[in-house]
Amino acid sequence: MNILLKEVRLIERWSPKMGGVFSVSDLKSLFNQDNLAILKRRVDRLAAEGVLARFCRGIYTTPKYDADTLASRVSPHSYVSLGTVLARELMIGSIPAHTLSSVKIGRTRTFEGPSLTLVYLGLAEHLFFGFRRERGIQAATPEKALLDTLYFHQRGHAFSFDIFSDIDVSRVDRRLLESYLEKYRNPRFVRFVEGYLDERA
Repeated sequence: MNILLKEVRLIERWSPKMGGVFSVSDLKSLFNQDNLAILKRRVDRLAAEGVLARFCRGIYTTPKYDADTLASRVSPHSYVSLGTVLARELMIGSIPAHTLSSVKIGRTRTFEGPSLTLVYLGLAEHLFFGFRRERGIQAATPEKALLDTLYFHQRGHAFSFDIFSDIDVSRVDRRLLESYLEKYRNPRFVRFVEGYLDERA
């Protein structure tokens, strides 16, 4: 078996477990190759064959990768939220199909790959909560996704949907949302959310 075929089969074997997302460190282990120059040549060869594609520095994907897995590997200390979760929870209609929105601690970052744009909006550490972890992926509850959306709207972020007319707030647990709201230190934002919910009660 030639080396290329062996590497292709290794990628195919491990891709389901990895969600189709491999870091350079993963590939070093997979190919048992510590020499970065040799590893780069091997990865470039796989990319030329369409087996792998470079998404961003240090991260490669297979043609059928999982977008949530990619988002968590690009920024491990983040959780999927905002319009991405609202759409999945049927609280809004469709959002741009090739954009996935997450929240992270620190500054806002955007990564544009060949088939997907990852947007990470940055918030303070005390607001990094309200998410569930499944299969290694962190995603906001519907209540936190709504709060994140309203929070970043107040900070001037523009969304592809109208927060006043496009969100179905009947699908959120008001009691849980209010318990989350107690963690916010900005009285102006708290009043805005309370008024927003009361108008839609």
